[in-house]
Amino acid sequence: MKKILALILTLAMLIGVVSFAGAEGTYNMPEMNTTDPITLTFMTWDDFEMTEALAKKFMEKYPNITVEVIRTTTADVAGELLNRAATNDLPDVYFWLDLEPLMASKYMYDITEYIENDEEAQTSLYDTLKRVGYLDGKRCYFMAGEFLPATVYCDANVFEKMNVELPAQDWKWEDMLALIDKLADPSQGYWGHFGGMYSYVTQGPLSLTSNAIGEFGWDGEKYDFSSGWVDAVETMIENNRLGKDLNVTSDEYVALNLGDEWGGQTGHVGIVTDAFWTLNNIYTKPICLDRGTKMIPYNPPLGADAENAAQLAFLDMYSISATCEHPREAYELAKYLTWGKEGWLERIKLFPEITWEATGEKAYDVPNCLPMVTDEEVVAKYVELMPDLGYWNDWAAFMDGIQNPVTWGSRTIPGFASFVNNYYHGSDYNGTVGIEAAIAAGTVDPYDYTDILAEAGRKYYDEAMEVFYGVYGKPE
Repeated sequence: MKKILALILTLAMLIGVVSFAGAEGTYNMPEMNTTDPITLTFMTWDDFEMTEALAKKFMEKYPNITVEVIRTTTADVAGELLNRAATNDLPDVYFWLDLEPLMASKYMYDITEYIENDEEAQTSLYDTLKRVGYLDGKRCYFMAGEFLPATVYCDANVFEKMNVELPAQDWKWEDMLALIDKLADPSQGYWGHFGGMYSYVTQGPLSLTSNAIGEFGWDGEKYDFSSGWVDAVETMIENNRLGKDLNVTSDEYVALNLGDEWGGQTGHVGIVTDAFWTLNNIYTKPICLDRGTKMIPYNPPLGADAENAAQLAFLDMYSISATCEHPREAYELAKYLTWGKEGWLERIKLFPEITWEATGEKAYDVPNCLPMVTDEEVVAKYVELMPDLGYWNDWAAFMDGIQNPVTWGSRTIPGFASFVNNYYHGSDYNGTVGIEAAIAAGTVDPYDYTDILAEAGRKYYDEAMEVFYGVYGKPE
């Protein structure tokens, strides 16, 4: 009897040791199939030349795997997924734009086993990207496949003309607002801010809300409209009213005779909130350089008092198909082509070499995306690759400024798209449709709606999760 008790105690101790070791980082990733012939399909909507070059490198590493890259567009991807699902021909790995349709149909494979046993994913990905695909908190169905900061640009030329000092790369939300005030002087033909791809209301709640992981201060369970949303929406309305933000219909702007040029490239705005790719596509081209524009990229600034706040980013998501016959190998392919260290070291080598197949021109004066891992070797090689703009070259500080990237709610928050379209922008607020329009019209006080909006958003979340559970089942 004593021997049996001793054996039980020994087993219990061993179990405890194994459990503790797992908590400390024991990874049991299933082995790759490196012998049987396998064909994997990968669907994407851009950077086809880079994707195909990386796929070739992957096939050199795994000669038994053939990779077929399927080309689509952002306009066609939703319809293509629907059509392929109808014929049981979903790509093994595919990028997508909108979360809700995927939650309502069983398109996504549960990759929890892979991501949780992938040491690189658990130790190198930005913290917000490790958990992005956990729809129910326990099971992971997608990952971020491309990362581009929602970049804020400061035009050094405008700062100089207005005798305003440029901010440091670790600036704060409050610094940005103060600079917009200083830079705005429509009478001289200069404005403080132009909202390109996003507005104050998109980034503000992320900057000003502690522990936010999604739009409107979403923390994984609830929205927080009380912390940053009111400040952001009131700032947006007031800066428009006072002419601090560029209005292309204003008399002062029309007098400049710039025609229908995009406001962010005119050289008359101090701060532009836009996208990282604008540096490659516009700001390093003659249309801007010839007029003296000197755009310096910054990460979205965080609030001075917010803890663990987040930065808006353009994050394109991908999933492995629920019908994929080789999900382990598909996971490795997706990792190599999107965020993994090995693939990124190859990508860095390829950036200077890739040309557009349609024109033969060099594709990237500035790399169009950033690493999603904090690996020192990858970051160092990426910084070394980045070009000296002539007037600025502090890419190391820019990379250091990346903190907690998160993306649009429609890509990561269940029910968000329906909530925003039907309730936030679509409901009647004292005779005005849309809450922001109603605040601007003075028909509502935003403070009266912070709890109402949070409750409505949670209701749409709950409804979306019920649909999801009906299709994918509830976690055990």
